[in-house]
Amino acid sequence: MRHLKSLMAAALLLAGCSTTTTEPVKVLSPTGAPALSLLEAASEESENTFEFVTGSEVLSAELVKEDSEYDVIIAPVNLGAKMIEAGNSPYRLKAVITWGNLYLVGTSENALNEEGTFASFGEGSVTDFVLRQAVDLDNITPEVVMYSSAQDVQGALLSGNANCGMLAEPAVTATIQKAKEQGIELQVIANLQTAYQEKMKTELEGFPQAAIFVKEGSEDKSADLMSTIETFVNETALNDPDKIEELVDTIGVDTLGVPSAAISKATWERQSIRYVEASECIDDLTTLLSLMNIDFNEEMLSK
Repeated sequence: MRHLKSLMAAALLLAGCSTTTTEPVKVLSPTGAPALSLLEAASEESENTFEFVTGSEVLSAELVKEDSEYDVIIAPVNLGAKMIEAGNSPYRLKAVITWGNLYLVGTSENALNEEGTFASFGEGSVTDFVLRQAVDLDNITPEVVMYSSAQDVQGALLSGNANCGMLAEPAVTATIQKAKEQGIELQVIANLQTAYQEKMKTELEGFPQAAIFVKEGSEDKSADLMSTIETFVNETALNDPDKIEELVDTIGVDTLGVPSAAISKATWERQSIRYVEASECIDDLTTLLSLMNIDFNEEMLSK
């Protein structure tokens, strides 16, 4: 588990010899795009604690703990919603924070119609469901091979064992750059966010991918954090892109699980990091979750 604890600061109010304290918030997030949404919050001087993990095992374990130490967990929307539906989670859905960063990469624009291998990952996950809605895999020419992780897909493309595949930003840009260094030409051949929206006729661009879940009872103490996240991703990062690179360098690429600060900045738009209250995108949530046989209802929402 990669761990980041922000610097602690106490402000003394000399008038009246009183002190002002805020109750600390503990946050658990996957690395990658979800972690980037926390750049501003995690870099602030506060008692809040942020932990970043790779994979879904820790997220799954904490989402079902009644006594979990985390006030806020960012997780795949289907993972949290399924546990809430089953009555196994003390967390509720607050907001969608990423709206899809999936792209098809290939050695040519026509790679889906050429012999070879199509490398994918995340079988049974939300990424897999979106891929199968956006692309008719039964009618593409290359053989579809499922890998256990995006890193394995990247390896297949860089080794020449696959001529096309699905990746997520910022790994898309990093893989294309690495391939060029090895004399392999790769390019983006499809935007799955656009393809999904066209197929499903959804209102918002992309699809609900990662969401913020707040533990019941932690709504008030996490309110300022939600405001900080929303302002950063919806305003600051768009108006001052250099801030992204600066904060990634401050926190560290290894902690965040991203290729580099420069790539994080360059691919921000393609990572579809946007804060949208869950109550404002109910139709999109319902559409996606229904594909995975999850019956979404407003009781799943954080109050």
